[in-house]
Amino acid sequence: MSPRRSGWGTPAQLAGSFLIVAALLGVAWAGRPFRSEPVPTPPAPASIAAQARAVSAQEQRQEDRLRAEDARLLTLVGGLRPGSAPYVQTVDGVDTLVLTPRGIDYETRDLIRFGAAEQQGGALLIRTNVLVAPDARLVVKAPGGQLRLRSENSGFVSVVAWKAGLELAGSTAKALTVRSWDPGRARPDDDPEDGRAYVRAVSGTMALTDVHATDLGFWAGRTGGIAWTGGSSGPARGQVTDSTFERNHYGVFASEARGLTVTGSRFTANAVDGLTLHRGTVATSVRSSTASGNGRNGISADQGSEDVTLTDVTAAGNADCGVYFSGSPLSDGPSAGGASLRSYGTVAVLGGELRGNGRAGVRIVDADHVRIVGAALEHNRDGVVLVDSAAPTTVTGTTITGDHRFGITSSGGTATLTGNRIVGGDTPIRVRNASTAVTGNTVADAVNHGISVVGTSVSTSVVGNTIAGRGPSGLDLYRLAPGVTVDTSRNHVDGWVRDRDDWTYWSSFVPNHPMLVLWVVILGMPLTLRLRARRGGRTTGTRPYGDDLRRERPAPTRISPGRSLPPGRPA
Repeated sequence: MSPRRSGWGTPAQLAGSFLIVAALLGVAWAGRPFRSEPVPTPPAPASIAAQARAVSAQEQRQEDRLRAEDARLLTLVGGLRPGSAPYVQTVDGVDTLVLTPRGIDYETRDLIRFGAAEQQGGALLIRTNVLVAPDARLVVKAPGGQLRLRSENSGFVSVVAWKAGLELAGSTAKALTVRSWDPGRARPDDDPEDGRAYVRAVSGTMALTDVHATDLGFWAGRTGGIAWTGGSSGPARGQVTDSTFERNHYGVFASEARGLTVTGSRFTANAVDGLTLHRGTVATSVRSSTASGNGRNGISADQGSEDVTLTDVTAAGNADCGVYFSGSPLSDGPSAGGASLRSYGTVAVLGGELRGNGRAGVRIVDADHVRIVGAALEHNRDGVVLVDSAAPTTVTGTTITGDHRFGITSSGGTATLTGNRIVGGDTPIRVRNASTAVTGNTVADAVNHGISVVGTSVSTSVVGNTIAGRGPSGLDLYRLAPGVTVDTSRNHVDGWVRDRDDWTYWSSFVPNHPMLVLWVVILGMPLTLRLRARRGGRTTGTRPYGDDLRRERPAPTRISPGRSLPPGRPA
């Protein structure tokens, strides 16, 4: 006897339908064009509250340490003793050696002589805070040596040059290592929560040559590791040559600095940025240097910083951007402090490589006088991102390859994109609500749109470009605002295949239309199962055990009841 079919179909049919829908969802998931990180399971509310309290407590401890540091330094500077010999002053139970000006440089032997430091084999351990007073100068030259700054749970030390000079140097063959040091554990301090040792120049001059600075800094930029900070007393100045900054809070932090030069240096695995230029840092030059694996940006400039030139710089594997610049005004209206309302700029990225950064290779916001020339970008989420840029802003002779969403995108503002080569990606060039001249660029292997112009992109022109790839459109003008026209003359689109049936298109179709899956489940499943049930079910009026039973049993022998047997013959 065959099994009787239900109204929903046999178990095999249900399983088959389930597998069809699962396969559809699997295709959508595997083919989605921009994969996101898996979303972790949210913790229970009690756990969230506990984590928030823990983070808040950590932040409060670090901020308290920062305030204590600021108060200590201001007290020391306010109580300087002109003409005095070096002395130790105690502020809130914390000792500081104050090096007063004397006409000659202070050296490591002076730190030992005044009781601030001691020898530990080939290392010099600084146990007491050091303040280099105005017009004094401290020089530490120790090729292959270590300058250890005490940093433990009970407290930490700093070396601060206040309107003074500080020089740290090793040699080409043997760098000078500057690091935090916990004497009790005989290792660097890897926990910034309770504060950590740092080095800083305030309105003074600091020079680092062949230095390896590691495991330094906490919380704020000025205590972030190695810092140049200016102020009302004047800008900080300095230079960095052939040095490495690794596992600090900030690799290098500069605020209100002027004329800072960085050459042949590395910024690696720092908690925030590799190099941060903040609040009015002007005329910075970075050449032949690398910023990689940092927790935010490789090189960052903002808050009124301007005139930044990056030449042959490599920025790779940073969590956000390889290079980030914001020229946004310090205030969006009249303020009590009289903050400037103007935008900042004069940014140049000349050559160099920017690859594998989490957000963008280069991101420029609210800036003017921007030049990106001859750079090579690869495998960034986005290549060059321009937001509300002002003229003149140009991207020229730049090559963008590898996996990316947008090769070059210009959103708002004005820009000129000329002679660039973009290979691969979803949309190699996108202009959105901007006035942009897109001229003489080469686009290849795009998988969605070649060049896309969207929204109120008035005064935009797309002229003389070569566009190749495969997807819905080589030149996408379908989303322009009403009445907006774009000059699209002399473009070469022979290499574009308009194919809405290819795998790349359909693999991105479902993620771009998420309601499709819902409607497939709602409408498709019941309809499919009902059709299967009707096709395989019993027709109304059919006798039970119909033809199957007839075919399975032999026909019975029939005897006619009306026939009589002859006499004498057995029945």
